[in-house]
Amino acid sequence: MSGRVTQRNEAQATLAWNVALRKGEFTYQDISAETGIGIRNTTSLVRSWEARNAVMRIGRIGNRQGFRVRQDERPVAARRDGTAMRHETAAGNMWRAMRGLRVFTPTDIAAHSNTPTCHVALPAAQEYCQMLARAGYLKVERKAVPGRREAAYRLMRNTGPLPPRERRVRAVYDDNLCEFTHMAGGQ
Repeated sequence: MSGRVTQRNEAQATLAWNVALRKGEFTYQDISAETGIGIRNTTSLVRSWEARNAVMRIGRIGNRQGFRVRQDERPVAARRDGTAMRHETAAGNMWRAMRGLRVFTPTDIAAHSNTPTCHVALPAAQEYCQMLARAGYLKVERKAVPGRREAAYRLMRNTGPLPPRERRVRAVYDDNLCEFTHMAGGQ
């Protein structure tokens, strides 16, 4: 592994930690069986929690090494050398805020998404809301009146904990045929 945290890895780590919290005492195999994460990745996760004192070894549970959760907070993701990895993103914070609010404005999203380690500016929140509205994730509840009030949105497609993001695709477009003739990495 390159040490880079992907959204999938972050989701797996969150899922595994939630299982550990619920069980209180667990083995590598318990976490692997309940999450579907491979035993090798589960072992790596539990060892990283142990290195940060989030869990402690308690001896054997049956014939397997057992662990007990020491704290109720999710441990900070860390590289193998122990340095912390930043896993918090502006898009992730905005998406979580949208999932928790019924009707919201970009100002609401910016306010609910700011943390000590991740700043979300109002223009970024406006841009993210507009992108999600174009993609059909958000419905405009109240139109904006320039200079007087901003648009209000409602989340219509809550597809899960990972934030939707815009992707740029490289393609070859043939103006003679008025169609895409090649999509890089696609079909």
